[in-house]
Amino acid sequence: MSFEARFYFSAFVSAARSVTWAIQASLSHVNGFETWYSTVQQRLQDDALSRFFVQTRNMVQKRGHNPFGQVGLSHLAAHLERQMRCDHRPVLMIPDPSAPNEVVLSDAIAACTKYFTDLVTVVWDCYEKYRTVVDERWYFTQEHFEQMHKSIEDALEELGFPRTWLAALPGHGDADAWRVIRSQAAGCGINHVFQRYIGREIRGPDDDESGP
Repeated sequence: MSFEARFYFSAFVSAARSVTWAIQASLSHVNGFETWYSTVQQRLQDDALSRFFVQTRNMVQKRGHNPFGQVGLSHLAAHLERQMRCDHRPVLMIPDPSAPNEVVLSDAIAACTKYFTDLVTVVWDCYEKYRTVVDERWYFTQEHFEQMHKSIEDALEELGFPRTWLAALPGHGDADAWRVIRSQAAGCGINHVFQRYIGREIRGPDDDESGP
């Protein structure tokens, strides 16, 4: 195990912990968010691996203790056996899901990937629940602006265009105009992460639903 790997692990647990903080900071003002997020918090708190990584982040950041690659005496024989089989993957001592208060020797990369995948799922759920807040394509829809008691001219102004810009689209209906407006908006910038880790994609209101 390289010395640099310990730094990468430290950076991972710190960045991963900030995911839920960023969600809270960004959406705490949204109506109903606190109720929804409380269920997310409970789900993560009930998951032993999630608790482990939160506690690990605290140890790394506040005490300078990094458990990456460290093996307890009770699991040393199993670790040496792995190495004799030329299995030199880094390890972590993580909670045993079948035995409370016990730990098991685990592939560190697999454990980190599982935790990251769980966080990606939380972010996906957030996109699905609050898509009109976090995804510009869904924000700039006629339905959403009507709910906010705003007009298409307000949407143009928010994007920095003159309120009279639609005059350049004679003969086109509102649906076409809204599609043009959405073409100026950024889409979901992390669809590649969703696709890689949970095999899903955040679609926009103009995407072909018959596609993959």
